[in-house]
Amino acid sequence: MGELAATIAHEVNQPLTAIVTNANFSLRQLESSTPNLNELRAAITEIVNDGTRASSVISRIRGLLMKGTTPRVELDINEIIQEVATLLRNELTRNRVHVRTELASHLPRVQGDPVQLQQVLINLIMNGLEAMRLSTEQPRKLLIRSVKSTDGVLVQVQDSGRGIKPELAGRIFEPFFTTKAEGIGMGLAISRSIIESHAGLLSLVSDSQGALFQFTLPVNPHDAS
Repeated sequence: MGELAATIAHEVNQPLTAIVTNANFSLRQLESSTPNLNELRAAITEIVNDGTRASSVISRIRGLLMKGTTPRVELDINEIIQEVATLLRNELTRNRVHVRTELASHLPRVQGDPVQLQQVLINLIMNGLEAMRLSTEQPRKLLIRSVKSTDGVLVQVQDSGRGIKPELAGRIFEPFFTTKAEGIGMGLAISRSIIESHAGLLSLVSDSQGALFQFTLPVNPHDAS
């Protein structure tokens, strides 16, 4: 029950935090003598998107408790990456993070739950953002890469922070283990379980510059060529 409660809190907190941030920004714009209508429109659009995402998370957890099955559809992982980059664009800009994407073209499609895969990417990107926020290293860079691999499709998220200490790397995916002062230690554990439910693998790459997380997703045999 403790793990379930932490899972719900973690997954719902991310979109709710984004909603509050964008709502406060919108209020400041409305109180300004010269509000920027384009920025205001973008912030309100993000509020709608994050509200929809929070609703999707609740629906998925409700389905889990009712022993329902999460929807699996054929999807393009590059589209998921681009959607998440758009969702987090303002947050990354506010924190002066330069995002670079290296997305391979003509990747085979994978079977997956788009909401779950979005949650994994959001968690990895936000972890990178928070790691760089605590680091004095400049500039702050985030690289998101997708490539075809022998195991299917490989996705990597790499930040320019200080990386994960070797003595902590072995525990980084344990439930309730966290290196953050205010973390609950469920984000990476949830992300790994999501990727494993997709028959994939989420791992931390050692000896990398900054922290480099990657996950693989299998492809259908007829799409692998």
